[in-house]
Order: sequence, then structure tokens, then C-alpha cells
Amino acid sequence: MKPSARKPQLPDPVTLIAVLMTMMTRFSCLGCPRLANRIRRNLTLLQHYAEDEMPPMLKQTAQRLEREWAQLHTAISDEPHIETTPDDTHDRLIQPASQSLH
Repeated sequence: MKPSARKPQLPDPVTLIAVLMTMMTRFSCLGCPRLANRIRRNLTLLQHYAEDEMPPMLKQTAQRLEREWAQLHTAISDEPHIETTPDDTHDRLIQPASQSLH
């Protein structure tokens, strides 16, 4: 079996995209700043997959959307925007919806 080039801490890319779609849908109903920040961080995570797991066009789209979600988070939040790296936050990125919304 061929070893995966993906870093061990990265979740399955299809799962991450499904989680992002769910979070974005929930955000459209709730407008929660914390949820906007989690979406931003997950979009950042999408950019760290190997090209055989994440097409370059999708990675570029994630990069553009990450900037837009960062601006949105800054606009609606009382918290300052703090840059984080995936290594700092990978354990907190994908969480069940009940934790993501509170």
C-alpha cells in the first residue's frame, strides 16, 4: 500500500469540505462570530493538503474565501483577529456542530 503524503493531523479532505458546508449553512442562520472564525481556520487547513488530495483550484478558492471570512469575522466580532497556524489549531478545527455553535 502506498503511504499517504498527507500530514497525519489533517482530516479526510471530503469530510473537511462537508464540515465547512455545514458550518457555512449554520452561519447563514446564526451569524455567530466564533463560527465565522472556525470557518476561516478550516479554510486555512484546506490549503495544506498535497495536490493529489486537493486540486490547486480548490486550494486557491479556499485561500480567497479564508481572507473573506477573516474580514467578516473582524467586522462582526469584538475579538481581535489573531493569526494562527494549522499546527496550533488542528485539534480545535473540526468539532461537532453542538460545540462549534457555542
